Amino acid sequence: MSCYCINPLCERRQNPDDAYKCASCGTSLVINERVRLVKPLRELDRNPFTANEIFEIEDSGTQWSPGRKRRVMKILKWNSPQFVERFEREVLALQLINHPNIPQTNGDDDYFTLESENSPFKFRCLIMDKIEGENLENWIETHPPISQELALDWLEQIVAILDLVHHTEFFHRDIKPSNIILDPDGHLYLIDFGAARQITDTYLAKVSSTGGTDRTISNYEITKVISHYYSPLEQAHGHAVPQSDFYALGRTMVRLVTGVKLRELETNHDVGRLIWRHKAPQIDKPLADFIDELMAPNPAHRPQTTGIILWRLKKLPKQNKIYRLTRSKPFMFSAAIASVSLIGLLAYTLGFPVYANNLVAQGQKLEQENNTEQAQKLFDQAVKIRPELSNQISKFYFDIAGRVKENLELEKKYYNLAAKYNPNDIDSYNNLALTCQFLRDINCVNKSYQQLFRLEPNSWTGHYNLANFYETQEKYDLAQEQYNLAIKSGQEQALIAVNNLSRLNNLQGNYTQAQKLAIEGLNKAPSSDKQLRAALYKNLAWAKLTQKDYQGADKDLQTAFKLDSQRVDVYCLLSKAKEALGDINSASGYGEICLLARMDTWLPEVQKWRGELIERIFKKK
Repeated sequence: MSCYCINPLCERRQNPDDAYKCASCGTSLVINERVRLVKPLRELDRNPFTANEIFEIEDSGTQWSPGRKRRVMKILKWNSPQFVERFEREVLALQLINHPNIPQTNGDDDYFTLESENSPFKFRCLIMDKIEGENLENWIETHPPISQELALDWLEQIVAILDLVHHTEFFHRDIKPSNIILDPDGHLYLIDFGAARQITDTYLAKVSSTGGTDRTISNYEITKVISHYYSPLEQAHGHAVPQSDFYALGRTMVRLVTGVKLRELETNHDVGRLIWRHKAPQIDKPLADFIDELMAPNPAHRPQTTGIILWRLKKLPKQNKIYRLTRSKPFMFSAAIASVSLIGLLAYTLGFPVYANNLVAQGQKLEQENNTEQAQKLFDQAVKIRPELSNQISKFYFDIAGRVKENLELEKKYYNLAAKYNPNDIDSYNNLALTCQFLRDINCVNKSYQQLFRLEPNSWTGHYNLANFYETQEKYDLAQEQYNLAIKSGQEQALIAVNNLSRLNNLQGNYTQAQKLAIEGLNKAPSSDKQLRAALYKNLAWAKLTQKDYQGADKDLQTAFKLDSQRVDVYCLLSKAKEALGDINSASGYGEICLLARMDTWLPEVQKWRGELIERIFKKK
């Protein structure tokens, strides 16, 4: 066994395991009085511009976490502000995200800085628990492509981890096979949070007031972290969003189900999609369609939250079963026998399908030349001959809408055309409604949702999104109606709607109902969803405060603060509660934060509370 020197400029870094100082450069081999570097987990080089080194270590522990054990230490040796910020962001992420399938670290004890007498570097060190296993990039090199069953299992495992990551106000930004570890028991772990970004740092607009991942896509802080073949276009342009993780996840699944490196797969540049299905014949169409949806070029066309993905994954096995049945040999044989009797009847019309297909091809060419009017004439002729072509034309327009960049009016036009040629396509109406929400086209929003609910009355996401739209217009009665429908349709998935409904009742002075809804939500909300529980406790405290239950309000607000210390509305309410309880010093401190803290979204109640605070300040003067 051996021990390594931390000095990257050392000529011979490997030392005997019983040494206490490096024989080559004299640097201490016991780091921070507790750590010895056992072996490098990345190849070592002497290039001072290599930012990080990672070692397996022997950690003798601290008084707070005693016991000698093998762990991992990441060392930042390059002190540029960019690298330091990214490293500290990883430290923060690992401290805040509490999930058994990400690296665990013991807070401040496991993050420290170190200066070496024998090198110019100031090291930043982060210690994490060691995860036994193999990363999926190495694993797939020695294993066949994964089966449909395993693909579904791994997808669900990764999304379950992401669900907590996103609800802890982070997104990963660097999902790829090499950052996922498979342990000997078949469990997956997500590692390398150096690229992680807090959602509140990058989103400037929220659909809801709950935190978590239910937000609109708007303008974002410029931030670039790129993994070639896995990062989406918006991330390459510095506009990463939580849905960027879903794109990388889809591409990761393609790597695993095909066994082929992504650079070796062709791309359909017209629609910006990988051509991969022929390399994964074991994957049924419903799952393949879902993987392609995760990789949609436009983030608005990907599933919008981890909760929606988990819900869709539960439905996929049934869809796959039906698909396999319809493609089974007995079914295909029966269908072939039935079609024989029709051959003679249809023989004389064999020329018409070819003619109709040619019309569609000519129409697509005209549309690509921006001659929409003439293209539609050809499409309409083709549909008269072969009505089934309408679905193909609808998909053509749907894909065009997805490729339109920063032109909402064009998106609206093409989604309208997609819906025209396939009036039963739920996705077209859903995307059209969202596009019209961005455009503030109220008539279009209402018509789109009307069609969506005609096709799928129990679409809880549709009701929820429409409620958010009404809320931004301050049409609270209509918003409440839609939130109630979302709760009825979504059941456990719609707890976010329960929270928003509680908030609206507080806004309208229905404090008893607001309190009832908040308690109902807290009884059902998982303990892991800290942001949702914080929002519910805030709503409960708001109702109690207005009913002069100051002690109860203060207790609930303290709980909300512990769950999510970033909520400006909690500080505003704490200021009111502390003042009512006579704790003027605390009220003043919380009030100052209420007035000065940056908000990621405009909330009318916070503006009102800030106004009240300013009035009280001037009155005192």
